[in-house]
Amino acid sequence: MDELKFTAAAFFRNKGKNVVTEDEFVMGISMDMRWVSPTDAKDVLSLLIRENYLVKDGGYLRPAFDVHTADVPLGFKPSNDLVLKAKKPKKAVPDVQTGDLLSELMAKAESLGMKRKDFVVSVNAIQKRLNVDIEVAALLMLRDNGADIHEYVKKAYETIAKR
Repeated sequence: MDELKFTAAAFFRNKGKNVVTEDEFVMGISMDMRWVSPTDAKDVLSLLIRENYLVKDGGYLRPAFDVHTADVPLGFKPSNDLVLKAKKPKKAVPDVQTGDLLSELMAKAESLGMKRKDFVVSVNAIQKRLNVDIEVAALLMLRDNGADIHEYVKKAYETIAKR
């Protein structure tokens, strides 16, 4: 998507740097450039990292491409559609590869008295907050609710390693 590339390129050109902290990026596109709210800026940042337009190295960010080669339109500002896309959480619906494990983890949560909907909401929140795979988020949620997760750790590792 060119809009993502334009967003990253316009920001880094404006800053005149090729490396910034996450906070610099969030504050830059929200407060300095007034493109989005700080909360939305965090979502846009996550999307840029997920889509490989930005590389996260420790607490620092750098563009994954030469920002000077991007033909950014004059007066560019990210559209509301980009912000909406950034806000969409990754689906907690299991795919073909991970369906068995997630089903097992969901069943474990239900056996602890947790409702299916609450499980999905909690796992999505953990996944978004920590930027981890869905299986890891589910294991953390179960562990935090007192479940013994040792039997699932190896299976989660194998599932994630296949990707």
